[in-house]
Amino acid sequence: MDPFIDADALDSAHPLTPRKLENLRRAEAAYASRAEVVDALPDKVTLQTNETCNLACPHCQIPRSAKRRVLQPRLVDLLEAQLLSDLVELHPTNLGEPLVWPGFRDLCRRLAEYGVLLDLTTNGTLLDQDRIAWIAPIVRDVKVSFDGATAATFERFRRGASFARTCENVQALVQRLRQVRARRPVVALQMTLMQDNVHELPDLVRLAARLGADRVKAYHLFSFSKEMVALSLMTSLEEYEERVLPETVALGEELEIDLQLAEPSGGLPDDLKHRPCFLPWHQAWIDLDGSVRVCHSHGGRSAGRIERFADAWNGQFYRAIRHGFAAERPVGPCDGCGMNYEKPAEHVPVPYDPNGFLNDADNAAPVRWSGRMRPFALSSQREER
Repeated sequence: MDPFIDADALDSAHPLTPRKLENLRRAEAAYASRAEVVDALPDKVTLQTNETCNLACPHCQIPRSAKRRVLQPRLVDLLEAQLLSDLVELHPTNLGEPLVWPGFRDLCRRLAEYGVLLDLTTNGTLLDQDRIAWIAPIVRDVKVSFDGATAATFERFRRGASFARTCENVQALVQRLRQVRARRPVVALQMTLMQDNVHELPDLVRLAARLGADRVKAYHLFSFSKEMVALSLMTSLEEYEERVLPETVALGEELEIDLQLAEPSGGLPDDLKHRPCFLPWHQAWIDLDGSVRVCHSHGGRSAGRIERFADAWNGQFYRAIRHGFAAERPVGPCDGCGMNYEKPAEHVPVPYDPNGFLNDADNAAPVRWSGRMRPFALSSQREER
């Protein structure tokens, strides 16, 4: 089963739900047999709706001045025609702020019409009553970026945002989503861990409890430039691992806040359980130009186009990747990727690959744990155009 979706949150009364569940069953059977050709469509899609944003966060991989591209409406039409009937969940953009995109309201309308759940990552600044009303009928998971638990730190790293206003928006969101009885949408505060904010992680748990959020997530910074390397914890993990992490875990238990936090370092590859990546059988990434990507760690290589999605989904690139897993010889970036492994429990040591976080191409780590979340290199895509 795809652990990145929640099929139980589907509306049982929606006419397309049986179709979605049958598609999911076929996808799982194809994964279990490591089939090269899949007789199911993806159950989840990451749709890069836009790279534009209303903030200018200094640790973002794209400078605000360069954030111009948006998805064209005709590509949403193609998505609807080919995928929405079978799709369980959709995640709009991990490059910009989805609520800035002019087509966001229409996308929400289409998702509601087809019974598709929404997985949303947002900076929270635009969560007014209208937008909350758009997402409330469909959203399953909302992650609000909070890179500080105090106004000073938050506004330093979320340039252009108001800490007080964003907190008010989160409270309003929580109050509205608590009225959704058919499913229990999760609201999370999410922090990018850096040298200058890591000490505020326990306070972020306290803030989550005050605002009514369900979860706190925190992951290490990816340094997309040499200037950002100085912000990374990879050169000095002691404060986080020896003081901040234990205090945060204890607070999460006390305040009943679910935690998904960057694991401590020091683990060995043999500590991890092998599990071939499920993404090539369950999910797809669709880029701003309509290119179909296998995942966020494949260097921007295209498997095809959304205009002919079925041809891309079972095309040469996808089949080669699936064949590699079936032969137990993962190809390209799949070899050693952390998506092929499971940790035995939360908050246990894992084998880190610091170079993967520090913008260093010379990475010889046997398991690229950072590859579980590292976005594909934007430079390679832009050079292709």
